[in-house]
Amino acid sequence: MSGPPWLAGILAALMIATAAYCASRLVIDRARRRAGGRDVDLVHTVMGVAMAGMLVSWLNPLPDRVWAVMFGAATGWFGWRAWGGRRAGAAASDGRPPHGHHVPHLVMCGAMVYMLLAAGAVAAVASGAHPGMAAGGPTAGRFPLLALVLAVFMVGYVMWQADRLPALARAATGRPGASVPVTSLAFSTTAGGGLASQPAAAAPDRPASPALRALSPRLAACCQIAMAVTMGYMLILML
Repeated sequence: MSGPPWLAGILAALMIATAAYCASRLVIDRARRRAGGRDVDLVHTVMGVAMAGMLVSWLNPLPDRVWAVMFGAATGWFGWRAWGGRRAGAAASDGRPPHGHHVPHLVMCGAMVYMLLAAGAVAAVASGAHPGMAAGGPTAGRFPLLALVLAVFMVGYVMWQADRLPALARAATGRPGASVPVTSLAFSTTAGGGLASQPAAAAPDRPASPALRALSPRLAACCQIAMAVTMGYMLILML
């Protein structure tokens, strides 16, 4: 990865913080015996660590190939969940697509596979390049058009999540006008991946517990925005 080292350091720290937050959600979900969204929180925890390692090399605990295999498996998992949700949605009477909240995670996992493989190909060409040979040329394993498409998707995803923040805030505080669709509220309540069987926040006349504040839909959406912004930046560097 190229780019200003100071910016890479800031984004790496942000990704570590995001990974720690998603890991805390896993702990809280286990303690409260909430089943929904654990796969998303787990993948986001691993994704945050992997992206931090791609931005700052000494933070990387695993080889790129190992990360690529892990995210390849995650891509298959979310692809299967999206397909299963699509089939279930075809038989649903309300017409809402329950598979929709799996698609962003499917694309993000696929983008991780692309970035890891492309970075590995660049490193391989650079290590075996002859003097004067450009390591970042077309033979380095990059596909600029794919990187551009994925980067545009990340920009759209950030805009969509940012547009939902006011509604998520109203839903969390119980203020009037918080008419958030069930699928949207459940999507954010479980960090984007699962249907929740209980409210996302405490009643407005009670102070929310630290655990419920950690599971805030708006906080989860902000972390997803941070991950999408960072991933979009990394993809742009590969153009």
